[in-house]
Amino acid sequence: MNIATIAVSIAIVLFGFAGGGGSSSGGGGGGGSSSSSHSSSHSSSHSSSSSSGSSEFTPVEALMATGFVLIVLVVIFSSLKKSPMFKDYNSTEAEKRIHEAAKHIFESYQEDWSEFRLDDIKTFTTDHYYEHASLMLELLKNMHRANKVSKLKVRKVCLLTPVKKDTPLPIKVQVKFYFSGLDEVIDDNGNKLYSQYVSDANETWNFIYDGESLKLDGISQPTESAPHLVKSLANFAKDNKLFYSPDWGRYALPSRGLIFGGASMKIADINNHVIGKWGDLLIQLYTYAETPGQYTSSYYIVGQINVPKDYLGVIVKSRKFKTSKKPDKSYEKFEMEWNEFNDRYEVYAASRDALPAFELLNPKFMEFLYAKNPSYNLEVVDNVIYIYAKITHITEQDYADMLEVLQKAYDELKM
Repeated sequence: MNIATIAVSIAIVLFGFAGGGGSSSGGGGGGGSSSSSHSSSHSSSHSSSSSSGSSEFTPVEALMATGFVLIVLVVIFSSLKKSPMFKDYNSTEAEKRIHEAAKHIFESYQEDWSEFRLDDIKTFTTDHYYEHASLMLELLKNMHRANKVSKLKVRKVCLLTPVKKDTPLPIKVQVKFYFSGLDEVIDDNGNKLYSQYVSDANETWNFIYDGESLKLDGISQPTESAPHLVKSLANFAKDNKLFYSPDWGRYALPSRGLIFGGASMKIADINNHVIGKWGDLLIQLYTYAETPGQYTSSYYIVGQINVPKDYLGVIVKSRKFKTSKKPDKSYEKFEMEWNEFNDRYEVYAASRDALPAFELLNPKFMEFLYAKNPSYNLEVVDNVIYIYAKITHITEQDYADMLEVLQKAYDELKM
């Protein structure tokens, strides 16, 4: 069989499935079915008068069909080349054991995370990751919300690390999960702040395997892109006894505030996330984009402290900070006794929080803020103090400076 005949045969099949006339079972239609014989009563009007077995296509038509098929094949192979291909190691006894254990941990973690079952999470995580997960769940609790995962279906488990008989243990192994499920953020009143069914998601989970058991040691999201993977920030967090995530997601996105108000969890994003505790207070450092991909216009570095008391709102806005958003109508503008401070900052507070605003902005902290960075802004919303500034790129020094401001706020502000 020559190439033209093969090409024509492929073309017929392609046209049959692509709506070239008729159904696969025969039936009616002007062009017949893809499985019917060319000598049947439904054959093409291009039947040849030559003997049986000859092609029903002229050489020109065959050549055109060949070109069409070659184009289709090029497109198919090109798309396959672009798709990431992962080798799944699942031949040795250890690899099969890891497959089974990893899937069980994946499914258990989603359920335990949704229900804040830290004791259960501790049974299959390393000490380091357990502490990190505990802080993230504490943050969700502080914000009076939960991240619920339901209708979970694991479609494929792919072990990316070979584990042979002579492999020294313990080792780090990576497992890629392909799955679908319903991802929701729900507040204490039952309001859905975010809800999305994902039908084709994937994540890479990092485990420690000691030959007997598997322990979860970290999770990598597919949205972790190069600009967010700042290795020095991971070292910075470790040096300061904090925990780092390249892409923690939107679940802790505040619902109120000058830069957060109106932000959508489906669009806005939090990255380069550092979290830890000073005493009983939870602190965070992260980058925030209200509209990812437009960082030059809406990209911030944010330092945050969760405090035990709720506030309606306090804003200390640098005059260098330009934004089209205005404080809520319930805010009043105040003048401080320090004129130079008034020249550099605008102070607003909700009527009920006028006194707390002045209590928070004690002279010692005002002097520090004034001298440190005129681009920093301070905001108190609900039970959180935010310090933030617009940036166009991020460095470890930016985080070190913001950590210093947070430390000063922790030491000086009356909370």
